[in-house]
Amino acid sequence: MRITLYGFMGAGKTTLGKALAQRLDYRFVDLDAEIVKETGKSIPDIFAQDSEIAFRKIEHQVLKEFIKRNKDNVVLALGGGAILQPNNRKLLELRGFLKVYLDVSVPELINRLKNDKEYRPLLKDIPDADFDGFIAALHDSRKDVYERHADLKLSIANENFETVLNKLYMLLNLN
Repeated sequence: MRITLYGFMGAGKTTLGKALAQRLDYRFVDLDAEIVKETGKSIPDIFAQDSEIAFRKIEHQVLKEFIKRNKDNVVLALGGGAILQPNNRKLLELRGFLKVYLDVSVPELINRLKNDKEYRPLLKDIPDADFDGFIAALHDSRKDVYERHADLKLSIANENFETVLNKLYMLLNLN
């Protein structure tokens, strides 16, 4: 089975993905880490030096190459904007990935992201006074696409990590 986890930045895609892959004895891959490996640049550097448009092109190409090379059991964590791109969604659908949307509330995302701005290119220049509103607006602008393209949706509340991992495992009907 090939599983991809997606959702808003800070949703826990990488953390949950690693733990899920370990529990399933699958390979885990973080698409952003693959992009860094491929380009030799950090994600914030690509955004700053090349632009978000350039990043999205690189992201698609790395995803395409990854899918070509990996046909076996894998858990793939996407970056927050990857699923928003129609060409990425098409690749995942054509290649049989089970798409799992990790849904986290806006207040929880704000809490998770408020001290993480320097590593998130879209948040880097947002003044603290505007931060909550920016997160809420960006989340609202993405939520419909996130929900519409999910095969499965996991709503994550203020639960401990093990509870969330167990919920994800049960959602996948792997218990």
